[in-house]
Amino acid sequence: MQDNKYLHVVGISYLFIGALDLLHTLSYNGMHIIPLPGYPANQFWIATRGMEALIFLGGFLMIGRKRKINTELLFLFYFVVSSLIAASILVWQVFPVCFVPGKGQTLFKVVGEYVIILLLLVSLFMLYKRRANFDRKTYQLLAGSIVVAILSECCFASYRSNSDTLNEWGHYGKLISFFLIYKANVQMAFEKPMASIFRELKASETEYKNLAENLPDIVMRFDENLECIYTNQNIRKLPQFAHADVGTLSKRICGELKQALLSQKNITGELEVGTQDSRYYYSFQIIPEIFDKASEIRLLVIFRDITIIRKEKLHLSSLLDTLPQQVWTAKADGKIDYVNGVVMKYFALDPDSPFGLGWQHYVHPDDLQDCLRVWTFSLRNGTEYQVQFRLKNANGQYLWHLGRAVPIIENGEVTLWIGSNTNIDLQKKGQEQRDEFISIASHELKTPLTSIKAFNQLLARTNDLEKAKSYLQKVDMGTAKLERLINDLLDVSKINAGKLQFNKTVFNLNELLRECCENLQLSVTTHRIIVHENENISVYADRFRMEQVIGNLLSNAVKYSPDADVVNVAFRVEQEAVIISVEDHGIGIESQELEKLFDRYYRSDNAAERFGGLGLGLFISSEIIKAHQGTFWIESELGLGTTVYIRIPLRETATIKGAAAKGLNYHNEYLTIDCNEEKQWMEASWTGYQNFESVQNGGLQMVEVLKSSGLKKVLNDNREVLGNWSEASDWAGKVWFPMMIEAGLQDFAWIFSPSIFAQLAAQKSFDVSDGKANVRFFHDMEEAKRWLAETNHHH
Repeated sequence: MQDNKYLHVVGISYLFIGALDLLHTLSYNGMHIIPLPGYPANQFWIATRGMEALIFLGGFLMIGRKRKINTELLFLFYFVVSSLIAASILVWQVFPVCFVPGKGQTLFKVVGEYVIILLLLVSLFMLYKRRANFDRKTYQLLAGSIVVAILSECCFASYRSNSDTLNEWGHYGKLISFFLIYKANVQMAFEKPMASIFRELKASETEYKNLAENLPDIVMRFDENLECIYTNQNIRKLPQFAHADVGTLSKRICGELKQALLSQKNITGELEVGTQDSRYYYSFQIIPEIFDKASEIRLLVIFRDITIIRKEKLHLSSLLDTLPQQVWTAKADGKIDYVNGVVMKYFALDPDSPFGLGWQHYVHPDDLQDCLRVWTFSLRNGTEYQVQFRLKNANGQYLWHLGRAVPIIENGEVTLWIGSNTNIDLQKKGQEQRDEFISIASHELKTPLTSIKAFNQLLARTNDLEKAKSYLQKVDMGTAKLERLINDLLDVSKINAGKLQFNKTVFNLNELLRECCENLQLSVTTHRIIVHENENISVYADRFRMEQVIGNLLSNAVKYSPDADVVNVAFRVEQEAVIISVEDHGIGIESQELEKLFDRYYRSDNAAERFGGLGLGLFISSEIIKAHQGTFWIESELGLGTTVYIRIPLRETATIKGAAAKGLNYHNEYLTIDCNEEKQWMEASWTGYQNFESVQNGGLQMVEVLKSSGLKKVLNDNREVLGNWSEASDWAGKVWFPMMIEAGLQDFAWIFSPSIFAQLAAQKSFDVSDGKANVRFFHDMEEAKRWLAETNHHH
């Protein structure tokens, strides 16, 4: 068992050294056991010491040897050498004489002792050189043994008689040397490692038991009869197993245990435990333990609590459900295995089998082939997937979406696909509108050009002065129309580049309105354009640009009321601003199209087919009004007519008046804030025409009051709000709502203004927010109060 080759060689030799030393004792003259002439005891001594010294030295040759020592061969070698020594002394009696009575030791004996001392000194030197091959204690014991052996040999080299003191001391030294060799070889290199092995085994057993006992997981062992033979925890102490025991738990996984026993393979599964109020989830793994005897088998079962992971998964799922995008995941082979709530809602999927019909069912037939080709390519190559396709919603409408998916790669293999579908229907339709606009623009520009060209040709041919005048008038009208179209296009490009120039001065608004109406009246015979004047008003604005806006509104009013004969223009001053209205009794506009009218290139479906134009007039007008810190809105009923309002400040916008909020209330001309302690909510009543500054100032005051009051609910009354405040809706959604939430807002009841544009601004501000506040819109104050009273949050 010895793994140190030096100790292996030396250790075995001591059986034979001991045998020869026994013969040395038995052949001693005074013993009378082996009666032989001469002094054989001295011969045995020198022969055995020589053999021992040679083995001490020769053992070093074995250190570093790769091949294993053949113990049987070593035994045989020692046996032969020992036998030859014994035979040379006892049988053949050829061994040199070592002691002569009266004379003492022979020269052979003395020289032999010094040779042995020399061999032992060389061994000591070799031991020092190779000390790294022995542990410290063993090295010290071996060195001690050799040193004592050398001292012992010095005594034996110089004694006179077999019974003098030096001979006696030499024997004591030999005894000590033997004892040290025993300690080094048997105790240090054999007994100690064995004890250490058993101690380590015991420690390991205790350690593993402690480990199993202290594991947060439940560990159970079953025998081949599926009887539980060990469990590391008292299951009943766990709250989720309060009404269960080991037997109950074993029954729950009985089928899987049988399967693991038969297949002798690992089986995994999941388990749901606990009461109705608190559910716990465990994953379990059954590991068969197979021993040498084929019949003997144990099943190790480890239950791991995955409740937190399960809940995190549910939270992640809830988080994904709040995203506006459709989110889905698919397995490596492309099979969809998860969709978020947006997908469920959009396609009205069955919650029990959401993947029943397959995603291809919802793709527009014209887009399906291209979509499948791209998806197959991505699956095959593990590359990102991107496609534009139309998806059919629950109402049967096809809307354009951008589909994207990225592969999740682990160890060079795709393990999962994470995908999203983003609604790009508006962008796509905007692109279509732009394309349509280019087509309309080329047509609209071509019409006056064709007419100019035709009248020029007629002019060239005629000699009649009256006809020539008429043709020139027509050419002039065509040129004016062309100039107007080109100016509109130039204005749009300037707006896009932010380079639309304004030259503001103070001028009389009454004069401008009269001038615009008279100019249009000269070319219009179908309608009467009436200006309703009350007081003389001066405004600070760009006169040329305001003329452009009013001219555009008047020509639209005439164009879109073909069956009417009156256009009314009125103006009034309110809250340091002038409101101009242009009213017609024409075709009207549907409410859902009102907001889009100010978009580039947009023409109402109701008007596009019947009336020409580029659809740029209102867009340019709205940008001019915005540049004057003004607002615009429309009130219209289909078939009854339309009134367009514009509102601009009389002078450069002054800062909003009204002190900062003090305590729990605030008031200025735009907003009143009160805290209703009884109802436990804050009431905010907005009044009149709002703009960016009034909305921002009022919003910040609401934040301060909400923070000071510690209230969580807000009743936001917009019933007195007039016109349109859309320029502030982005700020309200992205900046103000988060500030309100930070100030403690939980529930927000918003009562709409009667103005459809103010309603759209309110809706937009919530749409662009992160949606964290619980916001509900109402048309009725009592209904809003009822809802706010019923909302109750437990935190």
